[in-house]
Order: sequence, then C-alpha cells, then structure tokens
Amino acid sequence: MARENRSPKRVAPRLVAVGVVALLLTATVAGPTAAAPRLFVSGATKDASTILAGETVNVTATVKNTGEDGGGMDIEFKVNGTTTATERVVVEADSSNTTTRAIRLGEPGTYRLTVTSPERSAGRVQVKRALAEVTREDAGSRAISVRGGSVPTSQPYTVDMPADTNRSFTVQSWTVDASQQSFTQSVTEYTDPATSGLPIPSDDAAAVFSAVTVGSTDGVQPSSMRFALNRSQLRNAGMDANEVRVYQRVNESWQATETTVVEEQTSRVIYEADTSGSTAFVVGSIEPSFSIARTSVVSEQVPTGQRVVVEGVVRNTGSIEGTYDAQMRVDDEVVNETSVQIPANGERTVALSTVVTTPGRYQVALNDAGAGVIQVSESQVQTDGNGGAEPTGTAAGTDAAVTDPGVGDGDGDSGVGPLPATVMGINTLFVVGGLVAALLLFGVIIALLRRGGGGRRNSGFEL
Repeated sequence: MARENRSPKRVAPRLVAVGVVALLLTATVAGPTAAAPRLFVSGATKDASTILAGETVNVTATVKNTGEDGGGMDIEFKVNGTTTATERVVVEADSSNTTTRAIRLGEPGTYRLTVTSPERSAGRVQVKRALAEVTREDAGSRAISVRGGSVPTSQPYTVDMPADTNRSFTVQSWTVDASQQSFTQSVTEYTDPATSGLPIPSDDAAAVFSAVTVGSTDGVQPSSMRFALNRSQLRNAGMDANEVRVYQRVNESWQATETTVVEEQTSRVIYEADTSGSTAFVVGSIEPSFSIARTSVVSEQVPTGQRVVVEGVVRNTGSIEGTYDAQMRVDDEVVNETSVQIPANGERTVALSTVVTTPGRYQVALNDAGAGVIQVSESQVQTDGNGGAEPTGTAAGTDAAVTDPGVGDGDGDSGVGPLPATVMGINTLFVVGGLVAALLLFGVIIALLRRGGGGRRNSGFEL
C-alpha cells in the first residue's frame, strides 16, 4: 500500500510544469505575431511620360499594411536601378498610405523608375531637350509652342515639330542656339503668307508660298529649320525645286539665306534653311527688278583722244537687294563694264567711260538703253601714222573722269569742259556752229549800222 501512494506524488509535479511552460510559450509567440504590422509597397505610378531636361517627374508609392497593428517602413525611389531618395512611410493597421517624391532629371534620355520594397515599377519617362505642341490651327496658319529645357550644353539642338501632312507647308523641325536655360518660343507657320502681317513681295519678280514668324526669343535665337513644301506649289509657279529659297527680314528688306534640298518625295520636297539672325521669314523666290531711269553721255578732250562718259540711273523696284551688271556700248560693242549693288526699292548712279581715237559718229548706250550720239572730229583726236584706231575701252571704274567747264588740267588741254553729245535732240556740234554763225551775222549788222549812222546822231537810235 505504501508503494502505491508514492508513485502519483512524483509524476504530478512534472506534468504541471510542462503545461505551464507550454502555455507561456504559446502566449509569448502567438500573442505578438497576431498583433504585428505587415507592410509592403503595393504599387507605384508617375505623373508624366515626357518631361524637359531639368524638370521633375512626380513618383507616387502606395504602402499597404495587412497587419492588426500600425507601423512604418523605409522605401527607396530608384532611377535606372540607382537609389535617388529614401522615405519612411507610416501606415495604420489594415490600411494603405501613399507618398509622392519629385525626382529631377537633368540629362536627356529615357529613365526607368521603381520603388522598393518589394520592387514596384512606376514606368519609364523620356527626358527631352525641347517639346513642341500646336496651340492654334486654322486653314491659313498654325501656331506651335516650343518649350526648351535646361540642357547642359552650349551646342545648338533640334526639336521635332508636330507632323501634319495635309498642309501645303509645314515646319518639320526647329533648331535653336542653346542657352542652358529653359525657354519658350512661339513659332507660327503660314500657308497663306498674306495673313502673316509681313510685307510680302507682290511684284512680278517674286513668288512667295509661305511665311514663318517667331513670336518670342526668350534668350535663345533660331539657328535653322527643316520644312516640307508641296510640289503643287512649285508647279503652279512654274519653278524647279532647287529655285526655292528662304528669305529673312533684315533692316526693312528681304535677304536670301542658305537653303538646300534635303529630300525629294513624290508629293513634297524637304528643305533645310539657315534661320539665324532674324525672326521673320518667307519661302519662295524673290528677285531684284532693274530698270534704267535716265541716261546721259558727255565727252572731253584728253591727250590720247576724246573721252566719252556714259552715265545712267538704275532703279531696283524689287523687294530684295541685287547686283546689276552695267555695260557701256559704243555702236553695239561692249567697251567697258562694271557691277554695282542696288538695294531693294532703291537706285544707284552708274558711270562708265572709254577713249575714242578715231573720228566718226558713234551711238552710245548703257546696256540696252540708248544714251545719245557722239560726233568726233579730226581735231578732237590724236592719230598715229595709220590714221588712228577703233574705239577702245579703258577700265575707268564707275567714276566718270569729267572736268569742270572752263578749267584746264595743266597738260596742254584747251580747258573746255565736257559738252553734252546732244541738246534737245540736236547734235552738239551743229548747235555750237549755229551759235557762232549767228554771232558773226550780228557783228556784220552792227558794223553796217555804225557805218551808215554817222549823219543821224539825233535820231534817238544809237549803238
């Protein structure tokens, strides 16, 4: 009996101890685990797919907590796998929270944006030097806003313009000189140049298809542009593709810029043109329009013969400056020539000379405009043993070598200045001869009157 009573007393305390330990372990492990927060990044987004260099893109991360207690976690914002920012996000139990970080991107390119942990993709963003968007469009014009970023370069860069193949003229790309600062330009293209507000040339020597204006420079200047022109415009004007030029407005006149054909397509021709130094342009063909307003011809004695000088006023009624090639013609033979620049809507005086060494009657002209007739006598020229030579040209430039009337030159010349070749359409020699004859006749009459008037001193008529 005593042996049966001792056995239960030894086993019971062990069972109690094991049970207590088990309960304590269960309370320690199960209690905190059930109440701990469970946080993770559930998603990431961005607010733009394209930005300018130097601008920021906003990346938003969503952190979710599925636990029964609130808590916080550190998340990382990464660009192309490199952490650019870290932020701690606190989320209440069984809820979500969002946080947004602005990420600045200074170099042009394409970037992958992610948030961890675990890694969630926010997508890709493209960083450009400049962006262009249409702000206004109608049948005759299209306004485009060009925005440039803070590009870390001093080299010119190009922005692609919005495409539109339905217009007869479109600017395809716009290149500016970089300023390394952000800017905004307003570029307007006109398929109807008459609506541009520019002084569009309308004379017979001009054919203008379109126009471009730059509303603001904002610290940068245009460098070049590429544009497309419909072939129908060329056919209507009867022009070849390589005759098209871009003209810029400088000092109240149009000046041609360097323009090249980049590509010839079936329905369009692609050009590239220099646009530096101006903010207003027209596209087409503008030529000077020359005319000779008036001419004159004079002659003077020189040691080698008779110098003949033709002078003319040449006008340019065109809308662009041009070079006029002037020729002096004697009996339809070119004996002297020169070139002179004449501004748009301006005029210049051109003078050319030659020395005549053979007596004769000569027709003198400036290009196709007759200036008059010169009669050269034997006494007005010096001849050699062979009787002289045909008229020869002397490169006398554009200044007429004409002396003042009645002033000698100290080389044995008569001192008589140049006389016009004609007076009221009558040869100068005939006019002078008639005057001399009249003077001689007048002298004879005076002599006769004096001889017969000795007995009539009181007649009231006295010479």
